Amino acid sequence: MSPHGTTEPGGTTRRALLAAAPLVGSAALGLAGAPMGVRLARARASDTLAIGDIRVRVVSDGTVALPVSFTLPETDDADLDALFRANGMEPPREFVNQTNVVLIEVGERRILVDAGSGPTFQATAGRLTDALLEIGVAPEDVTDVVFTHGHADHLWGAVDDFEEGPRFPNARHVMGETEHAFWTDPATPETAPDWLKGLALGAARVIGTLGDSLEPAGDAAELAPGVRYVATPGHTPGHASVLVESGGSQLLVGGDALTNALISFQKPDWPLGTDLDREQAIATRLALLDRLATDRIGLVGFHLPFPGIGSVERRNGAFIFASG
Repeated sequence: MSPHGTTEPGGTTRRALLAAAPLVGSAALGLAGAPMGVRLARARASDTLAIGDIRVRVVSDGTVALPVSFTLPETDDADLDALFRANGMEPPREFVNQTNVVLIEVGERRILVDAGSGPTFQATAGRLTDALLEIGVAPEDVTDVVFTHGHADHLWGAVDDFEEGPRFPNARHVMGETEHAFWTDPATPETAPDWLKGLALGAARVIGTLGDSLEPAGDAAELAPGVRYVATPGHTPGHASVLVESGGSQLLVGGDALTNALISFQKPDWPLGTDLDREQAIATRLALLDRLATDRIGLVGFHLPFPGIGSVERRNGAFIFASG
């Protein structure tokens, strides 16, 4: 492997491909209503929640940055400025997004939801192994890695730094069937939008490296007692969130279904450049926000401000993200 990233056909390194292409990042969602009922304990390296008998910890893989023009390709600058200033904030020059990785502990199981991006995506990311070690969890301790979707900042960290095998050697790896089929389809790198082509090649390579340790699962599959997939498509064809439920409390690990603490909640109908199917992603956001607010289901968002934990509330005819 090149020290600057794996070489693609034609001599292009993965890092070079990514430098030229930004990251990419509905109906009934099947979330039963229950009070949020979570207990939050602050920690230096992570944040910890108790969902009934299930412990949930959040650690950071670092940050990734996206241009405003790519993130909001159909939004006028004036509308973006007005939204941020109405909320007492300066409009962003770029979006610097946290990458919040969730560790779910159920009995003897230690389940990672997503695996971060590894060392070759953006220099500010790839911190997951160190973050886990800081809370006393070694890669060998992880029993399951569950992917919300196949974008680089969620998938590429699942293989070791030399792409020779899984980073979490004792874990089974799970991806929803629809998502798995998309990234393993040989036609995807050719038919995908230009900004996604390099990421599609990388996803197929990582999935191939994981080999038999990766298994497709139904889009509403039970992943462990009290832990199951919930389909939240649009960002990618098979994007899935993970619902944690125990003792009458619920928490949704939302992946990239809701990505910005202001825009995703107050302007969920704004099209996002990171969504492969923008109309479906908008429908998913609207349905998800309504259900989270109505049923008081807690939320962890992968790109929300660290640790990404909060709830959805209605205010002045819109939604807001209430952190903590």
